[in-house]
Amino acid sequence: MLSNQQKNQHLMWRAGFGPAAGQLKQLQTLSPQQLFGALQKASAKQPVFLDAADDYLKGLVKGIQEEGMRQMLSAEERRAVQQQTRQAIRSLNLLWLDEMVSSNAQLREKMALFWHGHFASRNLNVFYQQQLLDVIRQHALGSFRDLLHGVSKTAAMIFFLNAQQNRKGHPNENFAREVMELFTLGRGHYTENDVKEAARAFTGWSANLKGEFVFRRFQHDAGAKTVLKRSGNLTGEEVLDLLLDQGQTARFITEKIYRFFVNESVDPAKVDALAVRFYQSDYNIGQLLQDIFTADWFYDEKNIGKRIKSPV
Repeated sequence: MLSNQQKNQHLMWRAGFGPAAGQLKQLQTLSPQQLFGALQKASAKQPVFLDAADDYLKGLVKGIQEEGMRQMLSAEERRAVQQQTRQAIRSLNLLWLDEMVSSNAQLREKMALFWHGHFASRNLNVFYQQQLLDVIRQHALGSFRDLLHGVSKTAAMIFFLNAQQNRKGHPNENFAREVMELFTLGRGHYTENDVKEAARAFTGWSANLKGEFVFRRFQHDAGAKTVLKRSGNLTGEEVLDLLLDQGQTARFITEKIYRFFVNESVDPAKVDALAVRFYQSDYNIGQLLQDIFTADWFYDEKNIGKRIKSPV
């Protein structure tokens, strides 16, 4: 039978990045439920915005935004922007890594790491990356509904998935396909026609140079659409809510979280029960984690030491 300390060490490695040396006595005296409560409390504050861009880069980008014409930059200025941006992205990664290591908000940062992988994107604009990371960290333990809507409207995701190219009469299906396959339902739970119709609903979505979401209504297809057997003049926001209406979305997200935090070998009955609770809570991420980390089965020996630690 596992001791309290062994259970709490397991909890700290899964719900955070491992126990600090000064926590060893605490691990002996607190129950896992009490320790998880402490982790929740420590992660309750809103995260600070991680800003890795220096004044020089901000000045360059502000000039581009005001002129609205990147092509006015000389070749040397373009190289300077690219070099400064690459350095800023490295600095952003280090800032977040330091937050993971030194912050008391271990639960939030661990969950943010999960969501950062779930909503994977590539973008060389550090300001867009900072915005995406901030949205993820703000909502990491809150509502998956708010998180999905927020991430979907970030400049990083819009430009990564070519949503700004999605126009009435010339739909681009990249975003619609990814949001169904990777962010909500999972492969095999939608049709090609669902993707095509959803893409029409997302027409007109874009972002400006400052990274602010922009809806270009003259580029939006306002005609009737049918997505997942629901018909009407669906908007992009309504399609996201329609995806969240599907119990399969709760099942897909719950299984992925189970694999990340509990065990790669899924227990279907446990995932099903967790998914029902997750769905009924309107996608309360914090409650789902509480259901997992306070369950007796989480501390079964078969779930301890079975996951390869992240390189982080």
